[in-house]
Amino acid sequence: MGLELSYSFYPCYKARINSESTMNTEQTSLFDLAPQRLQWLANRQKVVSENIANADVSGARAKDVESFASYLSRIRAGAALPEADVKEADVSWGEDMSGNNIILEEQMIEANSTASQFKIAANLYRKAHEMLYTVAGRR
Repeated sequence: MGLELSYSFYPCYKARINSESTMNTEQTSLFDLAPQRLQWLANRQKVVSENIANADVSGARAKDVESFASYLSRIRAGAALPEADVKEADVSWGEDMSGNNIILEEQMIEANSTASQFKIAANLYRKAHEMLYTVAGRR
């Protein structure tokens, strides 16, 4: 028996999810998903940091990374934790006269959101490890 966390450990949740929505319930290991999420968030933080650094550069365009779902589908195609693809961001706040569409306030919100998501994913990953140590009797 592997040390895989999935919905199969919680059959009541799996049954409820299947009856209420069309959520994908295929076996997904938390220990496979967490590093992928952390890598994607690290890539996103890097892109947001570059946007902030270029906020006052003439003609700079805001960038963002591909969606996490798109990133996961690329990984499942065979690659091992690649860099997330960078694309031009959809900016709704317009641009200045020089063509720069990076809004510093918007990027600060994105940076804060990414940092919060990273903290949640890292804590979840740490708690799963602690749970396994507890089950194994090492704590």
